Amino acid sequence: EAMAPVVLRCACGASGVSGRRALGRAKASAGSTGAHGLTLRSALGAKEGGARRLQPVRALDPSVCLSVAQEEIAFAAALAAETYLTAKKKKELTGEDTNFVHPAAVIGVILLSSGLIQTQNDLLGKVGFLFSSIAAFAVIGKYAKRFLEAGEGAIDDWPGPKAVPAFGIFMSLMAFLASTQALTRV
Repeated sequence: EAMAPVVLRCACGASGVSGRRALGRAKASAGSTGAHGLTLRSALGAKEGGARRLQPVRALDPSVCLSVAQEEIAFAAALAAETYLTAKKKKELTGEDTNFVHPAAVIGVILLSSGLIQTQNDLLGKVGFLFSSIAAFAVIGKYAKRFLEAGEGAIDDWPGPKAVPAFGIFMSLMAFLASTQALTRV
């Protein structure tokens, strides 16, 4: 008896059954109950007589997750470097030590969020995008405060005392926008 070709592309990928195994099951059943009592539907994972639909595991777009996670890691590294250099300069000028608790917490949240994003899991990735957005927004506030508190520098003092906070605002805004746009896309 001649068998018609069976297309199993969508059903095999979503059910977790390998294509060769599912094709073997489908050929064995060929629309009628055979030795194992399987039809084509039951060979693909649906219960006999039921209309169970295959539910694929929800995952986020890998390219979006990769790009946002890399940007967040770069943002955390830049934030750590800027915090260290500013603390070093403050120590030289005033002799005061800098409290690293708040910057370390924000950098930790950003790195943790980046790790959650890299999982590409639907729930964990969205939580990562959300926490990363919140952390970047908090950093924007910190840099805005520093920008407003910075005094006017002399003409020959290039780039001036407002340059680093202004760049920090820009850098934080880019990280914030990357996370929030990715959150709305997924």
